[in-house]
Amino acid sequence: MTNALATFSKEIDIKLVEPLRNVLKGRKLVHVTPEMGFGITSVDWGKITDVSDGHVSYGFRDGNIDKIDVALNNSKVPVYWKDYAVDRRIYESWMTKNIDVDAASALSAAYKAAKAEDTAIIMGVANDGTNYDLNGLYQGAGNDFSTSADFATFGKATTALAGAYELMDDDGIPVDSLPFNMCLASTQYQQLMSIRNTNGLREKQDIIDMLNGGEIFSSNALTAGTGFVAPTAAVGEPYMDFYMTSDFRTEHGVDSKHPDTGDLNGRVYSAGILRIKQNVAICKLSNI
Repeated sequence: MTNALATFSKEIDIKLVEPLRNVLKGRKLVHVTPEMGFGITSVDWGKITDVSDGHVSYGFRDGNIDKIDVALNNSKVPVYWKDYAVDRRIYESWMTKNIDVDAASALSAAYKAAKAEDTAIIMGVANDGTNYDLNGLYQGAGNDFSTSADFATFGKATTALAGAYELMDDDGIPVDSLPFNMCLASTQYQQLMSIRNTNGLREKQDIIDMLNGGEIFSSNALTAGTGFVAPTAAVGEPYMDFYMTSDFRTEHGVDSKHPDTGDLNGRVYSAGILRIKQNVAICKLSNI
């Protein structure tokens, strides 16, 4: 039975991979490490602080030495999960006839687990619903463009992006050399997708050009009127990453009270933590 359940779980896992790739936003926004192992429950990591400016002279001299200060953090690694049930007769049909597995229950649960992971990466983890135990990209941003810039008005989106770049540039982030992503709450995303000037030109194209090769994302995890700008996953690893201890997987078991007729208990889960190493490389847009 144990081997059969493990095989069944692998069959379900195969059906989850592609759908989850389409819905996961957080993993598209940050570099994701290889799986480190589900048994890792906490991780030590360093947050780098800035050093002073370089010197210009006609020869070397003392006084240009800074110690690279790394603030060591230890963080518990959260698990993102959702339980579900599989009809026993579906499982028995798969066992006896090798029919295609109905993964609808697992897929529905996987979407819920994926939403939990996305919220953790994009906003953070607030176990009490208010205070963030772990910061996501928005809550952990080191810069905030808070000037009012209503995306329903043509030109305000480019104003907000330019303002975010200026703040990050002031903190030493090479904004002209990196590709960036812009992630927006659903309302602002739809406004940007539809806004045109009086000549019919769309502002979306201006934003795409300004992102230097990055993309525009929408996330329901963000509150209306907010968004953020951050380096793309391809170049963002020095600034932030998602330390993944387990990719999405399923497990299945049976109730000991009804081992032959009871439904299967299913669980889909992943585990990992967002590590923000240099928060000034992220700029939230808090008043759009």
